[in-house]
Amino acid sequence: MFKNRYKRLICLLFLVLTAGKSMSQQRLTFGLETVNDSLSWLCLIPATEVETAKTGHSRKGKGMMAIAKWKLPYPVYQLATGDVNGDGKEEALVGVIKPTRFYPQPARRLFIFKQVNGKIRPMWMGSRVGGILCDFRFIKPYVRTLQATTDEKYVVADYVWDDFGLSFVRYLTKAVSYEEATERFTSDE
Repeated sequence: MFKNRYKRLICLLFLVLTAGKSMSQQRLTFGLETVNDSLSWLCLIPATEVETAKTGHSRKGKGMMAIAKWKLPYPVYQLATGDVNGDGKEEALVGVIKPTRFYPQPARRLFIFKQVNGKIRPMWMGSRVGGILCDFRFIKPYVRTLQATTDEKYVVADYVWDDFGLSFVRYLTKAVSYEEATERFTSDE
């Protein structure tokens, strides 16, 4: 009687360990689930789920198969992904519109989230980059920003991850028109 019980326990432990190991080896990526204009969920999902959705074979009506979620109670204007810190895992760059303690006027902010053991963790919750943030994108290894200045000119700048947050690298353009800045911002140079 005890032998059977131990055999079942050992089989159950083996099953749990092998299932957990296969889940940890699964490639994960980020997605966004929008509830309304001021509430979204950042979701950590299997990469196969995203690839399936791109081919048109998604599970409509059932939503994403999220392994983890992070509540974003602000308007989200953009989501980008990429290996920001060079650890081999994808991070999420989320653009939100919100006030901060030091800048009480609602404005575009940049948050960066990482994956830790199948969970979403904040990496950087930036209150501000150099100028007034208009847009951002990830071009390995840079986070490229389009920023407005107070004199109605525009700047395109590159930043890299530096242990605590984003560190300025270079200006691609300075004090130019919106059209010129947008052209430079969207180029892959």
